[in-house]
This record gives sequence, C-alpha cells and structure tokens, in this order.
Amino acid sequence: MLLKNQLSIKHIIKKPNNENETALFLMIHGYGSNERDLFSFEKDLPENFFIISIQGIYSIGIDKYSWYDIDFSNEKKFINILQAQKTIEKISFFIDEAIQEYQLKENKVWLCGFSQGAILSYAIALKKPNKIKKVIALSGYLENSLLTEEMNPNIYTHLEFFISHGKYDTVIPLSWTKRGLKFLKKKKILSLHYKEYESGHTLNSLNYKDLINWIKEKHI
Repeated sequence: MLLKNQLSIKHIIKKPNNENETALFLMIHGYGSNERDLFSFEKDLPENFFIISIQGIYSIGIDKYSWYDIDFSNEKKFINILQAQKTIEKISFFIDEAIQEYQLKENKVWLCGFSQGAILSYAIALKKPNKIKKVIALSGYLENSLLTEEMNPNIYTHLEFFISHGKYDTVIPLSWTKRGLKFLKKKKILSLHYKEYESGHTLNSLNYKDLINWIKEKHI
C-alpha cells in the first residue's frame, strides 16, 4: 500500500467501489505502531467507506511511530499534554484536508483508534462534533485534560461510541475507561456500546467480531 504525502499527515487509503457521497473512516494507530496496523480491518469493513489510516507524527524506531510521548512510569504524567494537544489540532486539520482532497461527506466522519489513537479519537470527536458521527475507542480512555473547559452537552447527543477494553489490560487500566463512560453519560451521550473482554492490551477475536458487527449495523 502506497504511503501518500500530499496532505499534512502521511497516510494510506482504500477507495470505495462507489465514490458518491462517501463517508471518511479514519484510523489512528497506537503508540509504537504504524499506519498498516488498523488498516488490516479494511477487508471486513463496508465497501462504501473511504478508508484512511494515518501515520504517527513522531518516529520512535524502525517503522514505529507515536502521536505524543508517554511516561509509563508516572500515571499523573502518562500523557505529554502539550504534544497531545498539538496532535489533536493536526489531526483535526487533516480531517478537513482529507474531506476536501477526496471529496468526502462533511459531517459523516468515523474515527477508529487503538490505545493512544483511542485517546485522541475521544478528544477529536468532542472538539469537532459537527463533523464526527461515530467513534470507535479500542483499549483507550477519555483524558479530561485534553478537553475544552466549556462543553455544551446539547451538541454531542448525536455521537455514537463503540468502546471496548481488556479486563487484564496492564497498560491502560480498565478503571480509566469506566471513568470516561461516566463523563460521556453526563454530557448526554447515551449511544454507548461498551463491553469488556477476556484480554490484555489488545483485541481478541470476539472483540473484533463485535466491532465489525457494530460497524455494519451502524454504517447505514
């Protein structure tokens, strides 16, 4: 798959069979991975999506990328907030770029993120609710420090979330994800599909099956 450089973030794409009125399905990988990771889902996704998987901004090894630094030894400084905020702005800009470049639907964007990508997906959706339609948050959590202070709950009611987490995740504790669920419900986001799985910081086969079924059910 050819890595494209013409927009502000390097990415790979899969065009739909029918390109009329196409929705963007944006994939955001986790820490230490790359744009080909989540792109493996494409074979099972509905054919009317324009799929884009983006490459992390920071190189941390051969074919390994991140969106911001993580301090795994310090829970209070787990996220480099400044880097993450800049990345949210960068991906938000990229979404607008991609919609224009590939002539996609303005307000039908799907976000699919794993781990660090899920954390960013939460924040981007709550920053750009006028564009985002669905959010898939896999093995991540909602980081309050990345959100704006003033949030009108009435503008988020249309958002729909698929949230999954491994019961034995030692990278991102299950309790962090549950804390985010309470926050979303307070913001009147009631379409929350949440399930825990017998796994660690990964997707097991049942999690993947449930995810694909949810996407197919919701993509209409």
